[in-house]
Amino acid sequence: MTHRHALIIASERYLDPALSELPGTTTDAEDLRQVLGDPHVGDFDVIVLQDPDVLTAGRQIKRFFSRAEPDDILLLSIAGHGLRNDEGNLYFAVGDTVPDLLWVTALAAKDITHEMETSPARRIVVLLDCCYAGAFTDRNDLDHAGPPPAPAAPPVGSAETAGPETFSLPPTDDAHVRGQVVIAAATSIQQAIEGRTGGLFTRCVVHGLRTGEADLNHDGAVDAHELHLYVDARMRRLGAGVEQHPTYSVHRLQGMLRIAHRAGTPAAPLVPPEPPPLPPAPPPGREARPFSGWARSLLLIAVLLLAGCAVQADSTLAGDGCPVPTHLRVAAAPAGLGAYRDLATAFEDWVAGQRHGCRSADLYVYPVGAREMADGLRRGWGQEADGRSYLRDVGPHPDVWLPAAASDLPPLSRPASDIVSSAEEVARTPIVLGVPQRAGLDEGVRRAGLTWAGLFALAEPRAGVVRGDPEVSPVARMATAKLYADGTVDPAAARTRYEQHLEQSLDAGGYPVGDEAGLLCRQARLRGGTAVVLTEQQLVRFNGGDPAGGSCPGATVPQGGDRLRAFYPSDTPAVRQLVVTLDWPREVQAGTTEAFAQWFARWLHTGPGRAALVRIGLRPWAYDAGAPLDAGHGALTDWPFARVVQPEPDAFVRSDVNAIYARARRPGHFLVALDSSGSMNTVTADPTRTRWEVAVAAVEQAVTRLGGRDRFGLLTFADTGDGRITRELLRPAPTGADSVGAVRRATAGVRPGGNTPLYEAVRRGAGALRREPGTGDPRRTLVVLTDGKNTGAQPRPTLAQTAGVRIVVIAVGDVTCADAGLKRLTGDTGGSCFDAGLGSLEPVLTRVFRTIWG
Repeated sequence: MTHRHALIIASERYLDPALSELPGTTTDAEDLRQVLGDPHVGDFDVIVLQDPDVLTAGRQIKRFFSRAEPDDILLLSIAGHGLRNDEGNLYFAVGDTVPDLLWVTALAAKDITHEMETSPARRIVVLLDCCYAGAFTDRNDLDHAGPPPAPAAPPVGSAETAGPETFSLPPTDDAHVRGQVVIAAATSIQQAIEGRTGGLFTRCVVHGLRTGEADLNHDGAVDAHELHLYVDARMRRLGAGVEQHPTYSVHRLQGMLRIAHRAGTPAAPLVPPEPPPLPPAPPPGREARPFSGWARSLLLIAVLLLAGCAVQADSTLAGDGCPVPTHLRVAAAPAGLGAYRDLATAFEDWVAGQRHGCRSADLYVYPVGAREMADGLRRGWGQEADGRSYLRDVGPHPDVWLPAAASDLPPLSRPASDIVSSAEEVARTPIVLGVPQRAGLDEGVRRAGLTWAGLFALAEPRAGVVRGDPEVSPVARMATAKLYADGTVDPAAARTRYEQHLEQSLDAGGYPVGDEAGLLCRQARLRGGTAVVLTEQQLVRFNGGDPAGGSCPGATVPQGGDRLRAFYPSDTPAVRQLVVTLDWPREVQAGTTEAFAQWFARWLHTGPGRAALVRIGLRPWAYDAGAPLDAGHGALTDWPFARVVQPEPDAFVRSDVNAIYARARRPGHFLVALDSSGSMNTVTADPTRTRWEVAVAAVEQAVTRLGGRDRFGLLTFADTGDGRITRELLRPAPTGADSVGAVRRATAGVRPGGNTPLYEAVRRGAGALRREPGTGDPRRTLVVLTDGKNTGAQPRPTLAQTAGVRIVVIAVGDVTCADAGLKRLTGDTGGSCFDAGLGSLEPVLTRVFRTIWG
């Protein structure tokens, strides 16, 4: 059962004369207690500590976090003086604090973060109203946000259906939401504004919750993101001479963390019911004149000294006099995420230009694969047949979908046909062969009219060719269809002519098996001379320094011979780019949001929208191409050279090609190494299941996805002191008809315990795969699932010990892919690392395994 607990620590008076009193802090604490304790608003059990000494405050914080249950929601509020020592560490002053003895007489921020990290509670909110409060989030494992990186808006409802009588939390506030949120009154170098009536920050928080105005999207609840946006809007740009900006930071946040119900009914809608028309221009001679600098300063000082936040006019406007922006959630194909985010920014800027500088649209773009999107359309977002959900871990209900290709749009039958409002083609991009300039392929061949088969035969001996996995990438599927279209219908011939060469190039360069983003990221790091099958858009963005949509750290603009040139086969298909608008029930999508989604789709057909499409490397219909679709970025502006453009392969062609590819591709030998150390006994988001139990369940589901020629093995690793580091549970072999039962029986007797000899497990697992016999040059992959860093005495495996084996790591619990050792293990072998995080692992692991072997 979920309980909601709040602890408020307010320090107004101090024994040391060096610390001035903060009048109004006691009143602020009482106001916050009332609004948080109101069953119609916060519904928290609230404890208030007024002017405590350091021992009392520290003991209460320890109890507050350590005695919580996993499903509890905790809210900690601290108001008072914030102080920093010579090293820059943040402390919170209490009644008996001595400024020269902060480490023993004040509350250290690092100690509070430690209590948060070790607390059983999975949902924690911290509100800090003090100077330098932003320094609280100076932790390497926190995701900082100016605007928040979490989803820009939760599922929203219409104002008509979320009245003041609705007091139950929306169904999305359940066990799937987890993480820590810190909202601080000021940055790490700013002082917090205090007036005679208390802190500006706390008064804004109370005002937003008490009036309901902080429910920006009218869904009946206030989440942490909305509260920050509301408080920031009221505090920001108040006038000259004042610098205080509330900060928002999250730690492993999944979902939208709801803080309160919406109380009362705002005086006016906080979002327009539809995209409003432009405001009329003022009559001649009546233009608005801004205050002069001194007048604004005087007005601001009066506001702060008299009443802080409460004296500001109650309105639907943000602090800059603009309406609160409408949030639009955009699901996009992962391989094109960077381009789609650039497109979203262009739309936001254009809307702001139409609204006299007011940013009226806020688009949150997040990655969603085609299969996940199809599941969401068929079942309703977030629903699974067994009652569990993985789509909520992917992101919120999308209002707009930008698929990688038109063929990703599934057949529309009910209920999917009721959800998809429109699907329109806005642009296209041809599939090309990107050949590095250093390969020296004849420039005249770029438009010579060769087919895909002919161009492959010319380029492969000179440069080698890599292609994405057709199981994952629609671009790879379409190119493969054209390669096979030369009369190669026999799987053995397809393997000999194409697949074997493609696999050899992948292995030689250590390229990952996946989509074009992974290939291009590897290409950027190698500075290699291998040709890549990709779209023209991906090629020009690669040459512009964006190989993987911002997900390739350290990538730079390729120079000289590293740059790719587009070669256009005569039979190349054009990938159709769609914009799909979605119409969800009103409890998760407001009418305003739907209207802005339609506006975005219409904008893509206008001049400014089409120009924006060209800027991200796409070709709108009947629109002249320009930069970056030019020779400087490796493209030819005048494609298609007066030829007929080939369409995307239809369903029948795709089915035939899939059948040939399934038999022509090399088999996979997969060995899964499960961490069985003691930490795998940790309870997950489901209090009835441990990390070990969830990991085994995910393997049971994933093994059903293997092909008939694939082989699967399973081992565990832990150091329990008996000398046995690894235990082989299943020897690599074809999975058979009862693959799930085999995994279940093999793991039934395992009891996690001991330490984590990660490096030795990788060494032994890779060695076992290399010793496995196999025909057809099998793809050997070691999948390691671990929740801890290496605790063994053995060093990291050498390249010779892992040669020929791709290492894939799934990091859960307290270890992440940011770990340098995991980066080396995966990067050196052409593998990948996936962060599964804390809590519910099964949805994440299921997606990861599906990515690894289709």
